Amino acid sequence: MDMPKTPIGGSSAWTVPQVMLRDDWVCRLGESDVAEIDAAVRATRQRGLGIQEIERDDFPLDRLTTRLGALRAQIRSGLGFGYIKGLPVERYDRETLIRIYWGLSRHIGDPITQNRNGHVVGHVIDVGDTEQHHDRRLTQSTAELCFHTDSCDVVGLLCINRARTGGESRIVSGIAVHDELMRRRPDLLPELYKPIYMDRRGEVPAGKQPWFGMPLFSWHRGQFTGYSPIRQYIESMTRFPDAPRMSNAQREALDVYYDICEEERFCLKLHFEPGDMQFLQNHIVFHSRTEYADGPSAEGWPKRHLIRMWLSLPDGRILPPHMAEKWINIEVGTKRGGVPTDRESIIPLDPFTPAYA
Repeated sequence: MDMPKTPIGGSSAWTVPQVMLRDDWVCRLGESDVAEIDAAVRATRQRGLGIQEIERDDFPLDRLTTRLGALRAQIRSGLGFGYIKGLPVERYDRETLIRIYWGLSRHIGDPITQNRNGHVVGHVIDVGDTEQHHDRRLTQSTAELCFHTDSCDVVGLLCINRARTGGESRIVSGIAVHDELMRRRPDLLPELYKPIYMDRRGEVPAGKQPWFGMPLFSWHRGQFTGYSPIRQYIESMTRFPDAPRMSNAQREALDVYYDICEEERFCLKLHFEPGDMQFLQNHIVFHSRTEYADGPSAEGWPKRHLIRMWLSLPDGRILPPHMAEKWINIEVGTKRGGVPTDRESIIPLDPFTPAYA
């Protein structure tokens, strides 16, 4: 087992006080930026391009391109995250909004499938799923999601409507949490470099078991890579009587890890507002959300609604070989990660299109 002997540190090992002293992780849109976006949308329509046909060069943004390039560099090799704020979502219908989000995201990376139905754009909205739906993820519920990562280089979220209460987005630097764990409990750190087994929640690639094992921390070619599991997916492993179980030491290590993630010094709390876009590099930034409640429909309060994209970086990092157990393809320069499927990729405009048929 390869692991660093000392804290990793570096620009990606940030804490909340450090982040709050800078604003280079936010791209705020002004009216001139929105005008560039609207012109790019018109250009794609004039050329007859469907949303999935839009490449980066098909969505030219003039001056905004430079700012998006700086944001992409921050996501790829800086803090590991970036925000775009100020898109006037109320101006656009659903197709136009997704067209804009797709076009902006193409300046970050390449869209990949998010589920076994081939969705390349997903809707994060409550459809009534619960922890008892073991063949589904918990993103389409109101449940709290502990710190975790998605199966892609970068995950993007666009806020359409916020919750009436709760639904707060929170992120941490995986490297900063790793280093703090090394300082506090060096005896437990090696436990998180061992495989932790998780439920695939019904998304089982051909020839694979309905669960998989992945270390939370990896040190490969002198570089840190994290893969943080949703704890409910670990706990639901009990439904497989022949599946591997965690050791007591691993459970203790996970408890300490999650506790550090929740501490104010490490946990950056962000309140999504309509028009906000969040882009996170999953290998070094872990994210969560608090439990939330939508207002009764009689009050006219819309459901919390985020639109999600999973992106592959063609110039992304070299990943440790064991990540192929979950990602299947990890090769740099390809569209890697995502959920393998033999279905044609689609973009559902309706948020209540079933994600898991």
